[in-house]
Amino acid sequence: MNRRSRKLPLLGPETLALLMTFLIGGWGLLTIVSSQSHASEPFLLAGKQLMFLILGLAVMWGASKVPFRFYCRNAWILMLAAFGLLLLLPLFGVRVNGMCGWFRLGGFHFQPTEPAKGIYLLTLVIAFSKLRSDNLRFWGGALLTLVWLLPILLQPDFGTAAIYLAVFASLYFLSGGSWRNLLLLAAGGVGTAALFVWRHPYAWRRITGLFNPDLDPLGSGWHIRQFELAIARGGWFGAKLGGAVWSNAYLPLAYNDSAYATMAETLGWCGVLPVWICFTVLIASLLLLAFRFGLAREARLYLLGAAALVGIQTLVHISVNLCLLPTTGLTLPLISYGGSSLFGCCLLLGIALSAANETE
Repeated sequence: MNRRSRKLPLLGPETLALLMTFLIGGWGLLTIVSSQSHASEPFLLAGKQLMFLILGLAVMWGASKVPFRFYCRNAWILMLAAFGLLLLLPLFGVRVNGMCGWFRLGGFHFQPTEPAKGIYLLTLVIAFSKLRSDNLRFWGGALLTLVWLLPILLQPDFGTAAIYLAVFASLYFLSGGSWRNLLLLAAGGVGTAALFVWRHPYAWRRITGLFNPDLDPLGSGWHIRQFELAIARGGWFGAKLGGAVWSNAYLPLAYNDSAYATMAETLGWCGVLPVWICFTVLIASLLLLAFRFGLAREARLYLLGAAALVGIQTLVHISVNLCLLPTTGLTLPLISYGGSSLFGCCLLLGIALSAANETE
């Protein structure tokens, strides 16, 4: 692979990706301010998020300047580092909301599964590039994904595990995988989900709460009802800053897991439309970069995988907030509060921009 050296066009895909990242991050700050507008220190979390956003954009820019071949050559070293952190969670991690997925570092929490997403994608791309046979790609990728999933399921974090599995399925399909293996993967995913629900009764309560929240209105149905009320209250044009009562009083984790519902209450349907547009442009930019002539196979696959990862996680978060899926605890990329999620997404996008300059 060779690195292409050229100036960025004024409105080229790279510039659009950077601009959309900045704009989406700005909407995240607005969402956090709205969710805390009735708190004693309404700008505390937004101030921290602004710092995370500035550092995240710096990470994205720095990662984009490292040659993609460097990431490819050191993919397994990066995997060992990320995987080692995941294995240390049961020993040194802290439990938040029933999940042992964070390290406490001073006054901050660090969630290693977030930056690990970009590294997982990198290892999957390397495996797909080396394994030319369809069956080898499928079983090799499935085994690699399973290795990554084990420490994540032990936390337990089924939402993140589902994202990893969906990215594997998407990348396998985009690399020319067979429908037979995709159906086999779907059956395996359903079986794994059923086993997880059987082992963790709270997951079954979330499913029943989605279809009939009145069965347990103060428990598993609470999230569903608050999502519905917050979004309905936003209407077409929103309750405006300072008027998002539901997000401040009743919506669980309004600045994180419920970020989309907070935006919908504050800005209304007309206000969240630009966010949809920004995410669409960001994903389209990655796809345009992936189909450049002469791009290396590994680089093309990474760009496709990055687009799939951002798109899938965004759709899952929004679907949960719209009461179309059971609650999972997944963040909205670049918008939800938290440095781990923001840094992880910026690292993923930075490596993707680096990949856009690698030719055969």
